[in-house]
Amino acid sequence: MTEDEWLACEDPAPMLKVVKGQVSDRKLRLFAVACCRSVWHLIEGEPDRNAVEVAERVADGLASNKERRAALHSSSTVASSTLYADVGIMVGFVRQRIAEAVARPSETHTAEHYVWDANYDLQNPVQSDLVRDIFGNPFRPVVADPVWLTDTAVSLARGMYESRDFSAMPILADALQDAGCDNTDILNHCHDASATHVRGCWVVDLVLDLS
Repeated sequence: MTEDEWLACEDPAPMLKVVKGQVSDRKLRLFAVACCRSVWHLIEGEPDRNAVEVAERVADGLASNKERRAALHSSSTVASSTLYADVGIMVGFVRQRIAEAVARPSETHTAEHYVWDANYDLQNPVQSDLVRDIFGNPFRPVVADPVWLTDTAVSLARGMYESRDFSAMPILADALQDAGCDNTDILNHCHDASATHVRGCWVVDLVLDLS
């Protein structure tokens, strides 16, 4: 895959193959969580939704083993065929991803297993955008200059991460630019009104020194 193909790709499977072995379990978990949250209205029942939230806490090292085991035990892996027909995506696979996302790192599958079946490709462009938001551009890795990481920038990034409200991304760009950041990939990602941002966003992670 070339950089141009990465930027235009609407299938997460080959994209995840590119980053395979280069990304953390945390990033993969947050990708799985973001996929689930993108169809939140289709994930019915408190056990399944709770499992997504537990997975998110696992990614940040905040969930206990007891919570993880309970989530794995109670989360459903079976979705109704009517939901398949309603949205053209494999909701059952989402729920399986919930269970995998809360598993121990040694129990998780490889990156490709976080991808939807190709027959349910309506969600593929959404997931491709999530891949780009979480993993950035592997052809243009970015290293943060400590000078950019002012108290203002870090506070903005932390607030967005904790709240899952990323509306302040343009303000973060301004704060980084004021501190001397001239990296166009960072600034463009923050200013792109069409960009999807979720927990694990590569710019936010960069500012918070998360991997």
